[in-house]
Amino acid sequence: MRGPWTYGAAVLAVVAGAWVTAPVWSQPPVRFVRPDQGPVVPTPGPRELRGPAPAPVRYAYRPACDDGAETCKHWVLVSTRGERWWLPYAFGSGPLTLSRDGTRAAYWHPKHRRYVVADLLKGTTTPLPVKTGEPPEPGLGGQEPMLSPDGRRLLVADDRVDDTGEVAPGITMIVDVAGGGVRRLPRGERALGWTDRGPALVSVKPSGRFPGHVTSGSYVVRSADGDVVSRAELPGHQATTAVPSPAGDTLATVATESTPGGPVPRGVVLTDARGERPARTVVPRLPTGWRVRAILRWESEKALVTETRGPHGEVACHLLSPADGTVTPLRLDAPSPIVVGTLR
Repeated sequence: MRGPWTYGAAVLAVVAGAWVTAPVWSQPPVRFVRPDQGPVVPTPGPRELRGPAPAPVRYAYRPACDDGAETCKHWVLVSTRGERWWLPYAFGSGPLTLSRDGTRAAYWHPKHRRYVVADLLKGTTTPLPVKTGEPPEPGLGGQEPMLSPDGRRLLVADDRVDDTGEVAPGITMIVDVAGGGVRRLPRGERALGWTDRGPALVSVKPSGRFPGHVTSGSYVVRSADGDVVSRAELPGHQATTAVPSPAGDTLATVATESTPGGPVPRGVVLTDARGERPARTVVPRLPTGWRVRAILRWESEKALVTETRGPHGEVACHLLSPADGTVTPLRLDAPSPIVVGTLR
């Protein structure tokens, strides 16, 4: 005869079995808790640069946004340590340039109605002694300001936009930032860049020397005081877009091919400004579908800083060797246009 304890044990066994075999969905989900994990904090956006910058600037860009925030209105500076700031009064609708060491920035200041040069590491701003009209937006054909390699002088043009919306070229000037001296250059000369000997400029005229070209360019290198150092003649299609090497003897331009869909970049043409060697084309060793869109500057006689585009509109920057076309990615994370400061 079975006693009550026997029936009790059987009931407990049935209940335990039912609990073990219950479906998983009847149980609450398992949660893994990490006591040391705090709330997710979003990455801070660019801050206003107030006072001295703690590090030189690697590059600058115009944000691709339009929400009315101050960050969207101004040029954004990116330091060598990755910090990002927006520069007061350096509006993205105007041009900006950086010195090669990333310690100075030049831009048009709407309050002063003239260009200013900011010493970023000191936190000071020096207005130029000469007023200029409000410059055209970058990319519309106006003359970009250009700081000398030592950052002491600025090439600037008094370009304006006329009533028809076209850029009216003004006189190019060499301005001594600290001393305040201004040297006005002959009308028609447009700046290509700075060399170790001084600024390189070009003026375009009807061609009489180069068969097949409607125009030719008079290429001149001047001293920092504006005196002529050397002259040369160039085909017109290369004259206005050439970028001079540090020595000023080699000019680099983007080679393009005309297609039904528009010009297509095919490489980089190197021209000997002295006329001693024939021009040659360098084919960059970029990934399939990538092309050099623009030459930003020469980093040295052995390297060009280029802006490149991918097959789906991607934007990047590469160092290009003019000797063999090898490229090195610079990993500058920004939309076009990009202004390069120090790469060291």
